[in-house]
Amino acid sequence: MIVQRRDFCKWSLLAVAAAGGVVCTGEEKVALNSAFQGIFSGCDDQHGQHYIAYLNSSGEFVSRVPVPQRVHGSVYVPQQQLALFFARRPGTHLYIMDTASGRLVQTLENTKDRHFYGHGVISDDGEWLYTTENNLSDLSGLIGVYSLQGTPKKVAELSSGGIGPHQLALMPGGDSLVIANGGMATHPSSGREVLNLESMAPNLAYLDLASGRVKELHEPPHHRMSIRHLDVAADGSVVFGVQHQGELTEAVPLVGRHRRGESIKWLALPEAIQLKVRQYTASVAVDAGGQTALVSCPRGNLIGCWDMASGRFLQQLESQDAAGLYRAGTNAWVSSNGVGQVSVLSGDHSSLSSRPLSSSGYRWDNHLTVI
Repeated sequence: MIVQRRDFCKWSLLAVAAAGGVVCTGEEKVALNSAFQGIFSGCDDQHGQHYIAYLNSSGEFVSRVPVPQRVHGSVYVPQQQLALFFARRPGTHLYIMDTASGRLVQTLENTKDRHFYGHGVISDDGEWLYTTENNLSDLSGLIGVYSLQGTPKKVAELSSGGIGPHQLALMPGGDSLVIANGGMATHPSSGREVLNLESMAPNLAYLDLASGRVKELHEPPHHRMSIRHLDVAADGSVVFGVQHQGELTEAVPLVGRHRRGESIKWLALPEAIQLKVRQYTASVAVDAGGQTALVSCPRGNLIGCWDMASGRFLQQLESQDAAGLYRAGTNAWVSSNGVGQVSVLSGDHSSLSSRPLSSSGYRWDNHLTVI
C-alpha cells in the first residue's frame, strides 16, 4: 500500500557509447592534486565476498568492510559524516558507514514485501533519504522516504510513477525528484528474469515532494528501452542511459537528454559503437560546469563523452568493464572498473585523458560516490 505521511507533505540530441584507455597494473599509483577528498563504492574480492569501501583521494583504502549483500550505489550525508550503501536488486539491506571511523554502524533491513533497487538520494538539508524500491505484492515501483533525524527509519512511501524504478536524483531547488523507471517487472522468486518483456513501460518521471505526486512523465520510443541511470546538471538538464531489452542489432538510442517541459532529445549511435556496447549503459555523470557528459559502457569496455550544449560526441576512453563515474569538478571525473582500477579523467572540454589513481584485486561495482 502507498502511504503518505503528514510530515512529508515535500533524456535535437545526446547519446551513448564509446571509450578511451585506462591501463594500470599491480599497485601502481599516481599522486594527484585532487579536487576531492574521498570515494565510496561497493566491491567484491576474488572469492565473491562483498564489501563497502571508502578510499582517500590517492585511491588507498581507508576502510573496507565485508557485508552479506552486494551493494550497487551509495550516497554521502555530509551533515552527519555518514556514507550509505544500497543493496543491489533484490537486496534488502542499507548499510551505514561512519566515515570518521570507517566503521559499519548500522544495517537497515527492508520489510519482507519490499527490496531495494540499489540507489538513493539525500535531501539538501541531509534530513531525508529517498530510495527506489519494489513492492513485491504487485511489482509497482515505490520511493521509500526515510527520516535521517536520529535513528534512520522509513516514514513514508510514494509511487515512483512506474515499474522498476532504478536511479533517482534531486532536482535543483530540492523540491522534486527525477526518477528512471526501468519498466521491468521482476520478483526475487524468479531471479533476475524480466516478467513483462512485452508490456514494459519505461519512463522518466518527475515527482513533486510537497504533494508526493508525479508531475511529468516521458516515455522512450520503444517499450523495451529501459531507462536506468541518470545525472542532473546545475541548470536542471537531465542526462540518462538506457539498457535496451531487445535484439543486439536493433538501432535504438541509448542516451538521452531532457529538460522539464520539453521532449526528450536523442542521438543515434554509430553502428559500430551500437554493436560494441551491446545495448547496455551504466553510470552517467555530468561535470560540475554542466559542459560535458560521460557514460560508462561495461559490455563495450569503454566510456563515451558528449558535449552537453550540442549533443556532439567528443571522444571515447577505453576502460575494461567500465563501471563507476562521478564528477570531481569542472571537466574532471573519477572512474572505476571491474578489474580493480580507479582513475581520474580530466583535461580540456574536447579532449579528456585518463590517469591511473590506484589498482587493486577488487572488482568495483557499477557506481561510486565522490566527496
